[in-house]
Amino acid sequence: MGPGGVPPGTSITHRSPATRLPLEVVEMIIAYLRYDTHSLRACTLTCHSWYIAAVPHLYHTLIFVNDYWEGWKFKWPNQIRYMRTLGLLPLVKEFQVYKGYREFSPDLFNCRILRQFSALTNVQKLDIGSLDIPGFMPRIQRYFAHFLPTVQSLVLREPRGTRRHIMYFIGLFQHLQDLKLARHFPRSWEEPTGDPMLIPAFVPPLRGWLRLVNFNAVGLLKDMIGQFGGIRFRYMNLYQVHGMRPLLVVCAKTLESVVLNPTDPLGKQLSLKGIQAPANNFAVGHSLRNFDLSRNTALRTLQVPWSSINHASSDGSPNALVFLKHVLLTITSPVFSTIIVNCDDNHFSRIRPWFSDLPLIHEVSQAERAEEVSRQRRIFKIFREAHKVWDFRLELCASISGSAGEEPVRILEEVIAEERAKNGFNDFLQDPFVVYNPHR
Repeated sequence: MGPGGVPPGTSITHRSPATRLPLEVVEMIIAYLRYDTHSLRACTLTCHSWYIAAVPHLYHTLIFVNDYWEGWKFKWPNQIRYMRTLGLLPLVKEFQVYKGYREFSPDLFNCRILRQFSALTNVQKLDIGSLDIPGFMPRIQRYFAHFLPTVQSLVLREPRGTRRHIMYFIGLFQHLQDLKLARHFPRSWEEPTGDPMLIPAFVPPLRGWLRLVNFNAVGLLKDMIGQFGGIRFRYMNLYQVHGMRPLLVVCAKTLESVVLNPTDPLGKQLSLKGIQAPANNFAVGHSLRNFDLSRNTALRTLQVPWSSINHASSDGSPNALVFLKHVLLTITSPVFSTIIVNCDDNHFSRIRPWFSDLPLIHEVSQAERAEEVSRQRRIFKIFREAHKVWDFRLELCASISGSAGEEPVRILEEVIAEERAKNGFNDFLQDPFVVYNPHR
């Protein structure tokens, strides 16, 4: 038997008390262990009911790296054949195709592979790199029809084709809520193909989240707004995006949360009343004037990466404070209440190794600890100053993997406790707190 555990119906000679637990209790235990693959595999060996509860978590995500080669012949990973033999492919909820040395095109398929691929009948999130949409035309539904009824989240990384091809592909998914596009599109990509057959089959709801990365295809945004009768996203994360302001306007009544990136990765600066403030890649033309959220009457939260605030304030400069105050002054939403700071493994790279799946390989020195504490105190000072502009609740969302994140999170909690003891949060709606969001 493979590493997935024992199949249903396998008899177990010695029955443990665990096998007599109610199913509801078993499911609660399994849910607690869903990010611990080793423990989940052990649970599948317990009994039939534990196997049924644990195995969907083990096969929730299927990742396909598009660079498996055997000599000159392309080779699909053995995992997909193994999973089809055991009937596990319908358990996959998320299917990812990482960009490899070639495009994801019909050339990768034969009849046997297509049968295995078509067994992915319950995928809810589809993430494809280098998708060659014109290559699949006009028989694209032969390859993707089994995804259409279930997919609610679509990620396209560097897709191939014109904007009409992209629109046609997005329009295949009648229940699509979430969308991410990642690519810096060449100017020629903006030109329409003139093909009257490239008409989207459906108008997807598009009411979840929108993420755009390195995106300059303003024409595609206009097509989405026009052909889909507007878009109604509730969450946006836009990074180095042109055409940001029309998106904020068209989602004025639905946008509840937006992620801001106060620092520009290109290192560009702009001047704001004599102060060198960071140019923000969220804005067209790197101008703070584009951070106008006055029309977004449903806005509840702003989200800010911990690393961007950390970087902007590490030298004691007021850049991050200037930026936050400017944005807060544009908000008129009566329901706005919260700023969420997203902390992940990379944000604590100064005191932890970059490989997040392993524990710390050394004890944190007193100097490292003192530096991190000082850095976090400066960040909290920035938020206290910004709080004078708008009364908000501060939440810290820690997306930390395994034991590697224990030490930085412990330091973060200690700094919060220290600030609370000094009455540093007296004016806040609520003391800052840490929300844990472990990686799958």
